[in-house]
Amino acid sequence: MEGNATSDLRPSVRGDAYTLKLHVSKRSQQTMIRSSLVSLCACFLLAACGDNPSDKPGDNPSDSPVPRGATVPWDEYEAEAGVSSGGATLEQTTRGPWLEGTLSGEASGRKAVTLHGPTDAVAWTSRVKANSVLVRYSVPDQKEAHLDVYVNDVKVATLTVNSDFAWLYTGPNNTETHNAFPRQQVDELPQNPSTSDVNFGLRLPWNSAHHIYDEAHALLATDGRETIHPGDVVKIISPDASAELPVTIDFMDLELVPEPLSAPAGYVVVSEFTQAGVVRALQEAVDGGKPGIFLPPGDYVMSHVSPALPKVYVPAGLTVQGAGMWYTRFVPPPPQEVGYNYEFGFRLSGDNITFQDFAIFGTWRNRAARYNKDAADLGNWPWDSYDGIGRAFDRYMHNNAVFKRLWIERMIVGGWVEGGNNLLWQDCRFRNTLADGINLCNGTSNSRIVNCTARNTGDDAFAMWSAITWDKAPIGDTPWVHQPEGPNQGNIIERCTAGLIWRAAGFAVYGGHDNVIKDSVVYDTLRYPGITVDNEFAPQHEFSGLTTLQNMTVERCGGRMWWDDDDGAQGDETTRRKWGAVWLFAANPYSPAEPSSPIRFQGIRLKDIDIIDPVYYGVLVQTTQGQRIEDTEFDGVHIVMNQSGEFGMVANDSHKAPPSPFSGKIATTGSITLKNSSITGHRANSGNLFSKDPVSTETFLFKDGGGNIWTGDR
Repeated sequence: MEGNATSDLRPSVRGDAYTLKLHVSKRSQQTMIRSSLVSLCACFLLAACGDNPSDKPGDNPSDSPVPRGATVPWDEYEAEAGVSSGGATLEQTTRGPWLEGTLSGEASGRKAVTLHGPTDAVAWTSRVKANSVLVRYSVPDQKEAHLDVYVNDVKVATLTVNSDFAWLYTGPNNTETHNAFPRQQVDELPQNPSTSDVNFGLRLPWNSAHHIYDEAHALLATDGRETIHPGDVVKIISPDASAELPVTIDFMDLELVPEPLSAPAGYVVVSEFTQAGVVRALQEAVDGGKPGIFLPPGDYVMSHVSPALPKVYVPAGLTVQGAGMWYTRFVPPPPQEVGYNYEFGFRLSGDNITFQDFAIFGTWRNRAARYNKDAADLGNWPWDSYDGIGRAFDRYMHNNAVFKRLWIERMIVGGWVEGGNNLLWQDCRFRNTLADGINLCNGTSNSRIVNCTARNTGDDAFAMWSAITWDKAPIGDTPWVHQPEGPNQGNIIERCTAGLIWRAAGFAVYGGHDNVIKDSVVYDTLRYPGITVDNEFAPQHEFSGLTTLQNMTVERCGGRMWWDDDDGAQGDETTRRKWGAVWLFAANPYSPAEPSSPIRFQGIRLKDIDIIDPVYYGVLVQTTQGQRIEDTEFDGVHIVMNQSGEFGMVANDSHKAPPSPFSGKIATTGSITLKNSSITGHRANSGNLFSKDPVSTETFLFKDGGGNIWTGDR
């Protein structure tokens, strides 16, 4: 949300990605209600925006169903739902699998429209009042074009669209997606393959593409007035489009942005659009006993005051207040001055710190590693590790920190939360990050992520990871980098939406206890489940108590694994193993931190989960050697296989069993109790409701807890 204009909230219209499902009975009778009209579900969505997350429909059995997904101030228009003209063509794959590196595979709803010439266009009739336009697009790699935006045949904006922050590549076996590079860095890779087709552990050539869409936006009025009205026709053309430069449109967002916020009373107003100016204002606020600093509209260029301290440390008790996420932006210096992948962001130095109403736009183009040709020429190890930076907010976050109405884009991570208690992330946008949108990590407790959205992330959009940090002592004289001990506990992610994830899951939980994800939506993942419950990343704390996922929609999720030891030197797509739209993985039987203590995988609860058109499997269950799934229940899990889906629920060998590499098959072990659940759709039949591989047949059980459309254990 922008500013405090809650009265202008509208549901995002995403066609078949935002699905509201009413359970008519405990069995297969169900109604799928698509939110194609704002008025249809606005009353539900607005009711979910109160400050108290538990004060909403659904707490009383007589209330209407609790809506799912974030309530957002923009209205979304899929390109395929618009009116195309000229020679514009539809990009679509009508059924799974949908593949990364393809215009339909990486598009919202797996459809988009391509403009091939300057007379091609796509147009929509506006349903809302608006004064801003955002377009998700794709152009060929290393190309640039423009998009002209017309309202009722009058040009109102021109967007520059290019491939600067899209088109990453990996090798033929796709194992290095984590370290995907832009074309310029791929060109620096060693080009003389060894006899085993491997150089420095990486297979060549690197020509597998990922992350081919980006976004551009324009604000048409800065005073809050509407420049687009209901009934107006909004049209997009590209004067540069040609056979050699096709321009693809995925969707358009229209939003009514309120006027900029004014400085609160008593705040220090930042007077210089630099990192040094921000640091001085923070110190002035501390010295003068002020409540915080205010950043007027503008781009604040975060040129480092000291290269040794690229982050801005905010003192305890202060508020960093912007004029609104469309007006106040933190940005790095221009790439032509400092290059891409410039490190900047914020850290907290104490309790009770608030950040709100601004944006952070980075220039990150790859995530975790860079091939250093100079080092390779000297015969040295050629990879520079970059993981752990590029985070807008990171490290220990203390107590009672608040993050509201933030727009974070083109960073590696939006928020990497290493501990802290009673934190609140609310109404935030995480877009086009190269890794996580936000990850609650290292002992975060009693914290909430509420009404946030994430799209086109390169790792989990929303995650909770109970990691154990090896070095738990403060580092030198910097107590703010203390790594807290203990599992994640008592955290809630609610009313959030994750979509278009090109690597990893929409929602993920890795260990901990009494954590909840609810009332949320995930759609269109490419190479991973929509929901992951997993303890493979050691060292981490075990699952204890309960871990609850409730009232969620998972649509068009899953796909082929990006890695597989069986896929051969050329990365044969057809041999790769398959994900489920929901994945439970009991991985590490023991913790490297405490090798004598087993790590349990238990207490998992999935309730009222709608899994729609899984790419392959609705649910995939796996364990490794020495592990088992215990005390786990599904209640009201409904899998619908119409466009895609091969099996409802699957238990099989994970092929990730320790020690690695491991030869042979490992049985999935344990059980899940299923109640009030169903597997339906045109592609469902009596033979594909459940599947277990031979080694798991006698070791894993889908228990019939009653109320299912089938009877008996499977």
